[in-house]
Amino acid sequence: MSYTRNFTHNIGGVPIEFDVTYNTENHFFKVQEAGLTEPYLLKFDMSSRVWSIESSQDTKISAEELALLVQKHFGRTV
Repeated sequence: MSYTRNFTHNIGGVPIEFDVTYNTENHFFKVQEAGLTEPYLLKFDMSSRVWSIESSQDTKISAEELALLVQKHFGRTV
């Protein structure tokens, strides 16, 4: 089973490529967003049921919107 998905999403009319890998050990998603120099983490807090992004850079997408895309492309929802 592959734990990596590649997809493109339009943000403000501009197509942005995402390369997302699921880490089975910590259950985070490592995201490489086109245009950013470093990957960042998409995390889900089970107790609060809130998605968040851990990044030192400004991402072009919100955690909630990215979470919906990731769930869609991985075929799972939480």
